[in-house]
Amino acid sequence: MKTKTIIFITILLLQTSKILSQTDSNLYNIRTMDIIENSFEDGTDDENFASDELLEELEELSGRRPNLNCLSYEMAVRILKLSDYQYYQLQLYLENYGALASIYELDGIDGYGKEERERIQPLADVAPVPGSSSFFKDFFKKGKSKLLVRYGQILETQAGYDTVRATHYAGTPGHVLFRYTFETQDKFSIKISGEKDPGEQFFRGKQRYGFDFYAGSASTRNIGILKYAVIGDYRLNFGQGLALGSSLLSGKGSGVDAVRRFSTGIRAVAPTSEGDFLRGTAVTLGDNNVQGTLFAGRSFGSTNNALGGDFSFRRKLFRVGARAVVHSQTDTSGTTFANRFRSSWQPTGFNVAVDYQTILFKQLLFGEIGVNQQGAVGFLQAAVLNITPIFKIAAIFRHYGNRYTNPLGHAFGTNSKNAGETGLYLTSNYILSRSLTLDLYADYYRLNTLSYRTDAPVQGIDLGVSLQANPGRNSNLQLRYTFRDKPENSSESTYYKEIREHRKHKVRLVWSNTSLSWLKLKTEADWIMNQYPLTREHRMGLLLYQDIAISIPKPDISIHVRAAYFDTDSYDERLYAYESDVYYAFSIGSYYYKGVRGYFVVRYKYKWLSIWLRLAHTYYIDRQVISSGLTQIDKPHKTEAKVQVMCNW
Repeated sequence: MKTKTIIFITILLLQTSKILSQTDSNLYNIRTMDIIENSFEDGTDDENFASDELLEELEELSGRRPNLNCLSYEMAVRILKLSDYQYYQLQLYLENYGALASIYELDGIDGYGKEERERIQPLADVAPVPGSSSFFKDFFKKGKSKLLVRYGQILETQAGYDTVRATHYAGTPGHVLFRYTFETQDKFSIKISGEKDPGEQFFRGKQRYGFDFYAGSASTRNIGILKYAVIGDYRLNFGQGLALGSSLLSGKGSGVDAVRRFSTGIRAVAPTSEGDFLRGTAVTLGDNNVQGTLFAGRSFGSTNNALGGDFSFRRKLFRVGARAVVHSQTDTSGTTFANRFRSSWQPTGFNVAVDYQTILFKQLLFGEIGVNQQGAVGFLQAAVLNITPIFKIAAIFRHYGNRYTNPLGHAFGTNSKNAGETGLYLTSNYILSRSLTLDLYADYYRLNTLSYRTDAPVQGIDLGVSLQANPGRNSNLQLRYTFRDKPENSSESTYYKEIREHRKHKVRLVWSNTSLSWLKLKTEADWIMNQYPLTREHRMGLLLYQDIAISIPKPDISIHVRAAYFDTDSYDERLYAYESDVYYAFSIGSYYYKGVRGYFVVRYKYKWLSIWLRLAHTYYIDRQVISSGLTQIDKPHKTEAKVQVMCNW
């Protein structure tokens, strides 16, 4: 890349930012997008990233204003950013004095004050606790249905659709899916989905029944001691992920409040991609203090089975939980339908784990320890310390044995699998002023076994600093720098994979602005540099983009537009950025090589009907052919089109 070009565009970007009006942006949304991008970058570096779990979490957490009089623990901590001590004091106040009549009552509760109340006020409501109703009488009266249908396609011709070739796709280039949900009174739900991938047949050939992938679930909850029951597809999330589950909305650089995983238990799902979930049945019984869960299911698309349970006990400021899961393999080698039912159930291993969480002197301590069938141990211990009202820190120490495995879990760590890793992670949050916040993190770790792109034990360090500023009531400026020093395989080795030093620097500058109720602006600049000290080689990448979001109340139309320029020396310098998409779709743009990209999303809503149209176009300046194999396009550009219709009734 030419230095003059980089300097010129950067100056132009900064000058454009200066003329933006001063508005108050939604800090939660900015952090959420950062967490998503960090989760993607720190995963397995596989671009077929399983996005369904992120979508399910975001759908549950976003766009909701919690009622302080019936506030769940997860909503309190994840949406309102309350400490565990604050949540306990609020519940104690409600128990002793009854429901809040006004949010100003928070000023008199221990752990709160005027500043905390002003911070919470735009995010929460104070309303009467909803009364009970007849479940069967109001089953359909209070039921809500939602049907979503989507079609997407790459408009340029790909090599795999040339039937003259010896190897080609049997189906059409369209991507089709549907998703139907029915919910009533927060007590019962039915979810059904189906998906057809590009290149697959549809209602013909091998797919004469339509979609190649169907998913669905039926669930009921909050009926007496029955907290949750599901038949069909579901996910499990218990403890800190050493045996069961994980939370993708957490990780390095996500802030002090995001280091902890939440035991959300069972979640009934109808995923639209063939990701990691269980198909079977699960049930949770108990009350707010004591709960027990039993489950049995098979990992979708495999012969791996899971059978187990979880038990948890909560008492005021203390919670403890224990879980066990037996993994097995079903022998489906029989060729007949009857033989498949007579196939043996062969146990292959198990995981047992215990976790705890307590508040000691207003500070949060939590951890989990797990053991597998080989006697290998994995554990983590963490603390979140509120040093002063404006300064807090968190620390996580983890150690996962070389032979430790947890097929259904994913705890905090650098590796995608919790094995052969020891590390200490520190993060802090410091409120410098009413309009300035500083976040820091450092993670020192050692990988004792082979890992992604590293064929030998290594040690590494990740560092990050983020500065959040609100220069005006309606504007937000974020400056972030991250550094990673982690050795990896050398691509120049001839006979064996020689390990070489690899250092990665990344800088992000974001300006977001909502000075007008109908207009939102976001300007971002990302820069990355890979250094290889042994060969004194360094490669860089740059991404610049401008987002514009317009909302028109009458008629109800929203428009999202992006214009981006990117220039990277190689694929290894690729940069990721969250992209607006149609409802219940997830897009992380991967920008590499040299070119420009733009997209626009239009949504029109009329009463019970919503329609989306999305067009995205990427033009490469430095090449005439895109991709290879069956996805090769013999042109320097790629256009993606997507149409979606959703009905609510």
